Amino acid sequence: MKLSGPWTWETTDDCVTTWRASSRAMRAGPGPSWRCADGADIIASLDAELPPDPTAKVGEGGRDGVGHRAAWLYRRDQEFTLYGFTFVDGAYLETVFTGATTADLEWAFGAWRSVTRSVDG
Repeated sequence: MKLSGPWTWETTDDCVTTWRASSRAMRAGPGPSWRCADGADIIASLDAELPPDPTAKVGEGGRDGVGHRAAWLYRRDQEFTLYGFTFVDGAYLETVFTGATTADLEWAFGAWRSVTRSVDG
């Protein structure tokens, strides 16, 4: 994942990692694995768990080992939250980007799209 600018790295006990920078934050953590559900069922399940009334929903095909991506955008006044999901082999990574100004939307979408699959050896 590409995060531009100076960031402070933090972790929590539940496998979620958080980074913070001036007026920005990014949180990443693994979603639960699935085996028997199809993509439409998974997206519907995520949609039911997220806050209601997103400003926009985005879905797109993946690359670099990523099966596909989905995102929900929420705007409140000048602040935003982007919930991004990157799906790979029966699992997904959830990333949540927040910013104090909607001028950061390009950064948030760019960082979400920069998530690639890494293979640890």
